Amino acid sequence: MPEPKQHSIFNKPFLIGFLVFLLVLIISQTITYQKFQILQEAQQHEVNERVLKLKEDLQDIFDQSFDATQTLSFIVENYGIPNNFDSITQLLLNSNKHIDALELVDDQGVITHVYPLKGNDILGFNILEDSIGQDGALTTLKRRDYFTAGPISLKQGGTGFVSRRPLFNENGFAGFVATLVKLSTVVTVAQLDSLENTNFSYQLAKINADQSEEIFYNNTKTSTEGAIKVPITTSHGEMKLYVISNRSQSYSTILFFFILGLLLALVCGVFTMFFLRQPIKLNQLVQEKTGLLKESQEKYQTLIEQASDGILVFNNSGDIIDINILGAEMIGYAKHELTQKNIADIIAPDDLAKTPLRFSKITKEKPFLSERKLIRKDGSVFYGEISSKMLPDNTIQGIIRDTTERRELEQTAQNNLQKFSKAFNNSTIGMAIRDQNKRFVDANCYFLDLIGYTLEEIKGKAIQELGIFDFEANLKINPSLADFATIDKIGKLDVVFKTKSGKVLYLLASKESFDFENEKFSLTSFVDQTEAKKASLEIRQSEAKFRELTVIGIILT
Repeated sequence: MPEPKQHSIFNKPFLIGFLVFLLVLIISQTITYQKFQILQEAQQHEVNERVLKLKEDLQDIFDQSFDATQTLSFIVENYGIPNNFDSITQLLLNSNKHIDALELVDDQGVITHVYPLKGNDILGFNILEDSIGQDGALTTLKRRDYFTAGPISLKQGGTGFVSRRPLFNENGFAGFVATLVKLSTVVTVAQLDSLENTNFSYQLAKINADQSEEIFYNNTKTSTEGAIKVPITTSHGEMKLYVISNRSQSYSTILFFFILGLLLALVCGVFTMFFLRQPIKLNQLVQEKTGLLKESQEKYQTLIEQASDGILVFNNSGDIIDINILGAEMIGYAKHELTQKNIADIIAPDDLAKTPLRFSKITKEKPFLSERKLIRKDGSVFYGEISSKMLPDNTIQGIIRDTTERRELEQTAQNNLQKFSKAFNNSTIGMAIRDQNKRFVDANCYFLDLIGYTLEEIKGKAIQELGIFDFEANLKINPSLADFATIDKIGKLDVVFKTKSGKVLYLLASKESFDFENEKFSLTSFVDQTEAKKASLEIRQSEAKFRELTVIGIILT
C-alpha cells in the first residue's frame, strides 16, 4: 500500500522562503537603524570634542585680554597714566602673547595711547564718533563692565576684537582701557585654518543689536546645509563661532546598509526556497545522469568494438576482463577464450623473461608505452605496441597496435643506411652532400683529405666561398658544366679543384639529387684523376720530343 502523502510546511518552499525573507529583512533593518544612531552619536561626539577644545582656546585668548585690561585699568585708576606707558604695556604683551595691542581712550572717546604704534597708527581717533566702533564702546559704558566687541572692521585695517573696560574717577566716566586681538591671531591660536584638521569648517559671526548675524570669517566655501553645526558664544562679547562637521551625513552609509540588508534578505529567501526544492531536483538529476551514464557506456562499448586498434582491459594480476573484436582477431582467439586467460599467456616466453610485467609503472596520469612480442593462438608471432593506462576503477586498459610491418620497414631502412654509410665512407671515391642552397652538409674523409680541409671548415659553405673551385676557368675547359647546378643527375664531368695548400686536382665529378625530410639535397662523387692526367701529359710530351727527333734525323739524312 502506498504511504499517505505527508503535509508539511517544508513542502511549501515559496512560503518558507518568503517568511525567511521577512525575518532577515526585519533583523537587518533593525541593525541598520542602530548603525545610523551610532554614527550620528559618534559624529556629534566628535564635534562636541572639537567645540570643547575651541572653547578652551578662545577662553584663553579672551582671558588674556581681560587680565591685561584689568591690570592696566588698576594702574591708571590708582596711579594715573604712567609716563612709561610703552614699557608697562610691553610687559603686559609679553605675558599675554595672544594680545596684539593695548590702548587708552579719554572721556571724550579719543585714543590717546597705543602700543605698539607700528601697524596701529590710530592716535587721536574718536571711537564714540565712529559708526563701526561706537556700538561696542557704548555697550561697554552702559554695562559699566568689561565687554568684547567684534569681530569688527578695524580703523588701522583688517578685522579683530576690541575688549574694553571703562575707567571711572570721582568725576565719573574717565575713559577706556582697551586690548586689540586681530582675527588672524584668533584663527592661528584656535587652529581654524589648520591643514591637518580637515574634518571641520568654521564660521565666525558678529551678533548685531537686532540679533542678526554678520559673517566675518569662513574657512571653507563648501555648503553646510544638513551638516552638524554647533555655536560657541562668550558672556562678555557679541560674537558667535560655529563649528561645522565636514563629514557628510551618514545617509549614504545607511542607504548602503539598507540596500545590503534588503539584498541579504532577498538572497536568504531565495536560497531557502532553492534549498528546499533541491531534493526534487536532485532526484530528477540522478535519473537524468543515470540515463546519460547508460547511454555513455553503450557509446563507449560501441566505440571500443569499432576501434581500429585492439583494446583489452585487465586487472592488476594480468587477468583479461574484456577485449574488443579486433583485438581478439589480432591474437587469433575468440573473446570468451581470452577472458579466461592472463596477459602473460599471450606474450612470448623469451620476451617475458627479458622484460617482466611491470604493473606498478602504469598510472592514471600518463600512458605507459611498451613493445611486446606476442603469440597468436596458432603459434605465430607478431610485435605489438601496447599503450597502458589505469582506469578510474583501478583496472588497466591496454591499446594494442600491430607494429610488425613497421619494424620490418625500420630494419630495411637501417640496412639501407648501413649500406649507404659504407659506400659514403669509401676510401677510393670522394663524396660530398650539399643542400638546396649548394652549401656543404657532409663529406667523407677521402674528399676532405683531397681538398685539405676539415668537415667543420667546409660545413655550411659553398664551393666558391672556399676558393677551391674556379667556375669560370672550369667552364672554359668543360662547357657542359653550366648545367651542373640545374640538372638533378649528371655523370662524369671533368673539373679542376685547388686544394687548401694550392695544389691542383683533376677530378671526375658526378651528381645525383635526392629528397630527405621534405628538403632537397645533392650527392656529388669525385674520382681523383690527377696522377693519370700527369702521366698522360708526360706521354704527350715524350711523343712530341720523339716526333721532333725523327724530323731532325730525316733532315740530316
